[in-house]
Amino acid sequence: MNLIRNKIFQNFSVLTGASAAMQLLWLLSSIRIARELEPAGYGLINLVSVQAAIFSIIASFGLRTVIIRQVARNRMDASRLFKISNRIRLITTLVAVLAAIGYNSIASDKSLSVSFVVVVVLTIIILSFGDSIESIAFGMEKMQASGYLNLLFSALFVAIIYLIPVQYFTISTVLYITMLNQGLKTIVYLRWLQKKVLNKNDINILVTKPEISGILKQSNYFFILAVFSALQTQVPIIFLQYNSTIDQIGIFSLGNRMLSPLQLVLNTMMTALFPMFSRLAIGNINLFAVRIKSLLNILVIVGILGCIGFSFFCKEVVILLYGVEFLDSANIILIQCWFTVLFGIFCVIGLVLSALDKQRLLAILSIIYGSSAIPIFYFGTRYGAIGLAVAFIIAALVNMTYHWFVFIKVLQNKVSLGYTLLIFVPLILSGIITTTLTVNLELFPKILAMFILFAISAIYIFKVEIKRISDADFINN
Repeated sequence: MNLIRNKIFQNFSVLTGASAAMQLLWLLSSIRIARELEPAGYGLINLVSVQAAIFSIIASFGLRTVIIRQVARNRMDASRLFKISNRIRLITTLVAVLAAIGYNSIASDKSLSVSFVVVVVLTIIILSFGDSIESIAFGMEKMQASGYLNLLFSALFVAIIYLIPVQYFTISTVLYITMLNQGLKTIVYLRWLQKKVLNKNDINILVTKPEISGILKQSNYFFILAVFSALQTQVPIIFLQYNSTIDQIGIFSLGNRMLSPLQLVLNTMMTALFPMFSRLAIGNINLFAVRIKSLLNILVIVGILGCIGFSFFCKEVVILLYGVEFLDSANIILIQCWFTVLFGIFCVIGLVLSALDKQRLLAILSIIYGSSAIPIFYFGTRYGAIGLAVAFIIAALVNMTYHWFVFIKVLQNKVSLGYTLLIFVPLILSGIITTTLTVNLELFPKILAMFILFAISAIYIFKVEIKRISDADFINN
C-alpha cells in the first residue's frame, strides 16, 4: 500500500499507462493513414513531423531539463521560472520559425510546399509553449494531468481520423488535424496549470536579467545535447530523403511508429524518476547507484523479452496492420527494436549525468556521438530504410563504449566488469540470433515460449528489482 500511495509510483503509473494507451491509439490512427496514403504519403507526413521536431529544438533551447530540475528543488519558484522560460522561448521560437522558413526556401526540389511549411511553423510554436507548460508541471511532480490530457486528445484524434470520408482523406487533412489537436490540448493544459499551480505562487513577480542569463547558462549544454541528439534521431530521416525516396521514409517511419509505445514508456519512466533522482544524487550516492542498476536491469530484461517476442511475430503483425505494401518493414522494425534497447541504456546514462548536474559532460558526449554517427547514417541511407536501421545499431555500439566508461566513473566505480558483461553479453547475443535466424515455429509453440519467458521475467522483476525500488529508504529519499 505504501508503494501505491507513493507520488513517484503514482506519476509513473499514470504517465506510463496513459502513454501506453495513447500510443496504441496513435498506432490505430497510423493504420488508416498508412493504408489510405501508402508508403509515399505516409513518408511525407513523417517528413513534415521530422522538420517540426528538428526546428523545435531551437525553440526549446534545452530549457526543459533545467526548468524541471529547478522547480523540483524549489517549488515556490514555479511562477518565476515559467515567466523566465516563456521570455526565453519568445526569442528562440522566433529564431526556430525563421530557420524553418529559411531551410525550405533554399532546399530547392527537396523543400516542402507552402501549406506544409505553414504546418511546420505553427507546430513549432505549439510544441514550444506546450513544453514550457509541461516542464513546470513535471517539476512540481504533477504529472498525472499530462497523462490524462495526452490520452484524451489522442482518442479524439483517432476518432476524427477514422471518421474522415475517403474522398477527403489527404495528406493536408491529416497534418492540419494533427496540428489543431495539439494546439487545443496545449490550451487546456495551460488552463489547468494556471488553476492548479501558478495561482498558488506570487504572480506579481519581477524577472531579472541575471536570472534569465543563469537559466540560459545551464540550458546551453542541454541545447547542445538536443542538437546532437537530433543528429542521431531526426536528421537521418532528412538524409533518407536526399539519398533515397519518400516511400523509404514511410517504411522506416512505420518502424518508429510501431516502436513508439516502447520509446515513450522509456521517456516517461526517465521523466517520472528524474526529480527523485535529482534529490537522491546529492543526498546518497551509494543508494543512487544501487537504484540506477535496478533500473538498468529492468530495462534490459524487458527490452530483450520484447525484441524476442517481436522476432516471433513481426511479419504477421505488419501484414495484419498495414498490408503487404509494408512487408519490407518487418526486418527493419526488428533491427529498430534492438536499437531501442540500446537507446534505453543511453537514456539511463543521460539521467545519471543530468541528476548529478554534469550537463557539460553530457553535452560533450552527445557532440562526440553525433559527430561520429553522422557519416555512418549518411552512408547507411544509400541502401534505403534497411541500411539506415543497421547504421543506427552500428553507431550505437561504437558510441556505447566510452559512454559506459563515463557511466562507471561518475558512479564512482560502483559498476563492476562482471555487471557490465551481465548487461551486454545477453543483449548482443540475443540480438544477433533474432536478426540472423528465421523462426519457423507454429503459432502455438511461439505463444507458449513467450508466455514462459514473460512469466520468468515478471517473477524476477517483481520479486527482486521492484522490491528494491520500493524499499522505504528509496521512498524517503
